Amino acid sequence: MNFKAKLIVSLIVFGVVIGALIQALLNYQFPQYYPNWYEGILLFFLLMESFILAYVESASRKVTQRQMLNTYMLTKVVKIFAALIFVGAYKIVVDENIKSFVLVFMIFYLLFLAFEAYLFLKIEKRLKKKQQ
Repeated sequence: MNFKAKLIVSLIVFGVVIGALIQALLNYQFPQYYPNWYEGILLFFLLMESFILAYVESASRKVTQRQMLNTYMLTKVVKIFAALIFVGAYKIVVDENIKSFVLVFMIFYLLFLAFEAYLFLKIEKRLKKKQQ
C-alpha cells in the first residue's frame, strides 16, 4: 500500500470511529443537540479531508519546503470556504436547529483539523527523510 493510500485509510478510520463516538454521545446523552444532516457533516469532512490529503501528498513530491507552506495554507483557506458554503447551504435548505448543527460541525472541524495536522506532520517527516 502506498503512502497516499495509507494516509487516506487512516483518515477514514479516524473519521468513522470519531463519528460513531460522537453520534453515540449525542444520541444517548444529548439528544436535543443531534442535528439533521449529521451524516452529511461526517461525509463532508471525510470527502474534504481525503481530497486535501491527496492534493498535499501529490504536491509534496514536486515542490520545495517553502512551497509546501503555501500548499498547506491554500488547503486551509479552501477548507474554510467549503465549510462556510456547507453551513450556508444547510441554513438555506433546512434552516432548523441551526445552533446544534453549527456546534456539531465545529466539533468535527476541530477534531479533523487536529488529525490533519498530525497527517501533515507525517508527510513532512517523509519529505525530510527523502531529502537526506
